[in-house]
Amino acid sequence: MHADTITICPLCNDAVDKLLYRYHIDGEKQVIEKIKQQNPGWSVQDGICSRCVDYYHTEVVIQQRILPEVGPYFPVKSADEFIILPTGLRLDADQRFTGKGITICFIDSGFYIHPDLVKHRNRIKLIYDITDPAKKAEYFTRPHPESWHGMMTSVVCAGDGYLSKGLYKGIASDAELVLLKVQNQEGKITAKNIASALKWVQNHHKEFDIRIVNISLGTDETVSYRKSEIDILAEQLISEGVIIVAAAGNEETGVIKPPANSPNVITVGGSNDNNKLNQLVNELYHSSFGKTMDGLMKPELIAQAIWVAAPLLPGSKEQLESELLYGLLKLSGEELIQSFSALQGKNSLGITLPEVNDSSRLKEAIVKRIQECKFISPHYMHVDGTSFAAPVVTAVIAQLLEAAPQLTPAAAREILFSTAKRIPGWPAERQGFGLIAPRKALFKTLKKSFIMKPEISPAFNEQQQIISFYLQHECASQVSLAGNFNHWAQDILLMEPGENGVWKIDIPMLPKGRYQYKFFVDEKVWIEDVNNPYREPDGFSGFNSILIIEN
Repeated sequence: MHADTITICPLCNDAVDKLLYRYHIDGEKQVIEKIKQQNPGWSVQDGICSRCVDYYHTEVVIQQRILPEVGPYFPVKSADEFIILPTGLRLDADQRFTGKGITICFIDSGFYIHPDLVKHRNRIKLIYDITDPAKKAEYFTRPHPESWHGMMTSVVCAGDGYLSKGLYKGIASDAELVLLKVQNQEGKITAKNIASALKWVQNHHKEFDIRIVNISLGTDETVSYRKSEIDILAEQLISEGVIIVAAAGNEETGVIKPPANSPNVITVGGSNDNNKLNQLVNELYHSSFGKTMDGLMKPELIAQAIWVAAPLLPGSKEQLESELLYGLLKLSGEELIQSFSALQGKNSLGITLPEVNDSSRLKEAIVKRIQECKFISPHYMHVDGTSFAAPVVTAVIAQLLEAAPQLTPAAAREILFSTAKRIPGWPAERQGFGLIAPRKALFKTLKKSFIMKPEISPAFNEQQQIISFYLQHECASQVSLAGNFNHWAQDILLMEPGENGVWKIDIPMLPKGRYQYKFFVDEKVWIEDVNNPYREPDGFSGFNSILIIEN
């Protein structure tokens, strides 16, 4: 670019290719007003660069959603030239509910007692090594190779953003934690150790008031949930009132394995919002999906699985490198070159000095290194995987439990599944009921009618030889049951409305077989039975629920 063609943005003073004079984003009026408010000398005719527009648009959205501010402490541009937006902002989570009074148990490879969990207030009730019970808590104050994963998942869910001045706080930033390490000294995570952790939870969940278990790992077993010790323990815990959330895995062709294959475990796949607030750019992450050995479709929900801000392990070589690189970015000219040369002799920064006297090229090399390492600040990086989508769902459940402590696992499932929304244009089998919707789920929870234990649907009465179907839908004026057992007739099996928006119908017991069905609401909308874990794609970007008659 020649000097005479350089264009400077009047607000950020950066050299840019062009300035914008027309604005075609939602809420452009509020954006322009925000710019003028903070920059009194600016006018529309002066123009503005696209990054500044993005910045002020983000500020407007934050203000509208009453979420923590991004500025002034947090620059719009990270070294890789985009903000990693906080997860709560991207999901439009209600910040009034932060998991206060709710205890979450994380079963993971290992942990580190991170400042985001303990500095403002120590919220770790217990940190315990299942593979070595004699290990003291002091062990978890030092970085170890197995510490990374569990530290990241727990902070993504429940960190309070201490090291980011509150920017990268989890949705459940006030939740209490129990952390169970299951990776052994040989670096392996065995099915036996995961089962031992679940057994520990079964024995101690009342003592520690554990309401949710997050499992962002799995086994190599390909087995029926009826034969898996992990799945059997998971189902027992759920029957005792503990909600269990598991990551689906990160291979599209992968098999869903314990504990994610269990019927009542909430299995979470991934979405990719491309780090934008615009839902129109949503697509799916390459997470595992499909039928389990028992014919169950997984996952049930999806959440952000990429562009997720997570902590670097304090004291690790990665965190130290990030801190050094960001320190260098603050320097320029000869000071930058001298500081870099001094550091390069003591630390391996993965950068070769381009030219002794070329500080601009050196800074470009530093930015490139930061991009390669996915660093977004001296203490955070962006990560991907369903391991981080699962804690997002766990955090939302903590919000629901804070709002309604009596919520049962079945009721929580019904609320989450019925408020989720599928991403258009993508197969239903890859996303289950769709992208989690925290604000809608919370609103539904706050309605007392939805705190009640939902009816089991379908329910079999052997004595009376009938099958009962239930649907919770307070806005419907007419609901019918249709399936291949009545040739999908839409106006024959009309359901009866009851209290609290519950619709019901009893039909005679059917012969042994496998049947597809759905609910038809107000003669225009087909809805699957969210309380029935058996379903299969309907060929129209949704699911048919499956009714199985064995006798």
